[in-house]
Amino acid sequence: MEQNIELKPKGKKKIITIVIILIILIAAGYLVGTEINQWWKIRKEYIRMGYASDKFPFRMYTEKELVEMGRWPVESQELINTPTRTRPEQTYAIFRQAIIDGNLEKALECFIEEKRGEFREGLKGILSDEKLKTQMLTDLPEKLEDTYFYTDDATGRDTKNRDLDHTATSSYYYVLKNDPKREAHTISFVKNWDGDWKIERL
Repeated sequence: MEQNIELKPKGKKKIITIVIILIILIAAGYLVGTEINQWWKIRKEYIRMGYASDKFPFRMYTEKELVEMGRWPVESQELINTPTRTRPEQTYAIFRQAIIDGNLEKALECFIEEKRGEFREGLKGILSDEKLKTQMLTDLPEKLEDTYFYTDDATGRDTKNRDLDHTATSSYYYVLKNDPKREAHTISFVKNWDGDWKIERL
């Protein structure tokens, strides 16, 4: 005598539910695996180009970090829009007073960090020789406001109303008082992430 074994409705539903869950898990696993694989391919390319860290979790560098590492291909909009805290005129006044006082460290603080080592020995020699120090103070303008600044149209003197909150570089031009050729010299400034304008070139 054959017996027909029929699954009870509850048993059928349980099997169907398990199968559906397994299908969902397999599909989800496949999608997650595909996404991770794609993410890793992209991240490896960014690491190769120097835009992402090669240490776990392989994060993307911020714009600020890329600028500081010299890997930002264009001028940083974030840096350009950093509000000014210390204007070039203020930095220059501090620098000139530091030269008068013979304060080497204070003078070096007015330069961008990358240039401080380059200027250290030169300034040290100037400050240790009263004649050289006097010559430097004679050559440099008393106030940055008295110099010319570069514009796209022409060279002018109106430095007081310059909008420095939407730029990251600025150049000022002056002529040595004892120069018969009247050749222009340049003082260039760069804005840092704190909004302080520092000397890049003198």
